[in-house]
Amino acid sequence: MLKTKTQQQKNILNTIISALPDNRPITSLQLVEDFEKCPKNFQPINKTYDQDQDADLFRENILFGKRSCRYLCQSKTEGLPDYILETLKVIGEKEALPEGFSQLTRTADSEQKAWRKKQLVYRLAKKGVAKQAITDIILCSRLRQAPEGFTLAGEINSILICYKTTLIAHRAPPSVPSRQSITDLERTIEDLKIQAGHDKPLPQLRAEPVDHDYEQLLPSYQLSPNRPAPRPPVYSTGTLHVHTEMEGVPFILNPALCKLSFEIPPLYVADSAAAREYDFHLERQILCTTKTTNAQNKNPFFH
Repeated sequence: MLKTKTQQQKNILNTIISALPDNRPITSLQLVEDFEKCPKNFQPINKTYDQDQDADLFRENILFGKRSCRYLCQSKTEGLPDYILETLKVIGEKEALPEGFSQLTRTADSEQKAWRKKQLVYRLAKKGVAKQAITDIILCSRLRQAPEGFTLAGEINSILICYKTTLIAHRAPPSVPSRQSITDLERTIEDLKIQAGHDKPLPQLRAEPVDHDYEQLLPSYQLSPNRPAPRPPVYSTGTLHVHTEMEGVPFILNPALCKLSFEIPPLYVADSAAAREYDFHLERQILCTTKTTNAQNKNPFFH
C-alpha cells in the first residue's frame, strides 16, 4: 500500500515537471530514421507544433515499399562538455558549410545518409563566451512564418524549422583601479585618521588588579647557568650522533645534602643458635586447615 502511494506521488511530480517549461540550453542534435530508436538522453521531435502531425522531414509519398523517414532529436545533457547550441540554419545541398557550423551526415540509428537536398546545420559555442542559447526547437507544417517568440532557421520539404533562444548574461570583470584613485583613497584614509586623532582622544587603559600568575624577577637573579654550555655534537656524513639533555651536567651531590647527617640503626645479629631457631608453629596451624586427604600430596611440614 505504501509503495503504491509513493509511486502515485512520483507520477504526479513527473507530470508537474513535464508541464513546466524547460529553459535549459540544448547541447546536442541527432537525426534518426525511426524516432522510437532515439539515442539515450535524446528526445525526438516526431510531431509538428501547429497541427500535431507526423514531423518526418523527408515526407515521402510512396504507395509500395518501405518509406524512409528522418526525425530530429535534441538533448540537453549530451554532447561536448561546456558547449551549447547557439544557432541553427538550413542550407542547400550544394551550398558550402558556413564557417563555425557543424552538420549531421548520418542517421544515429541506421547509419543512412542524413539529408537529400537541404540540410540543417548548427553552431556550438562555449558557455562562457556564447551570447545566446537555443532552448527549444519546433517543426511547423502549416505556418509560413515562425510563431511569436521563435526564430525561423529555414524550411525542409515544406516543414518550417524554428527555434527559441535566450540571452546569456556574462559578468563583466572588475575594473582595475588606477594609480590616481589609489592615491586619492590613501589621502582620504590619512585625513580620517588625523580627524579621529584630534576629535577623540585615545581611550585610557583601565588598571587591572595585579595577579601572581607572573612574578617579577629581581635584578640580582641570574638567568644564565654557572657552568659553561655543553659542546655541540659532532656531525659527520656517516652515522648521526645522539645528543641528550644530560650531556655536560656534572654528576655531583647537591652541597645542601652534604650537611645533613644520617643515622642508620644497627642491625640485629643473633648471638646463639637458640636465637636463630624457628619452629614454624604458626605455619603448621594454617596448613592444618588446608590439609588434603589425597595421599599423593604430602605436606613438607608434617612428617
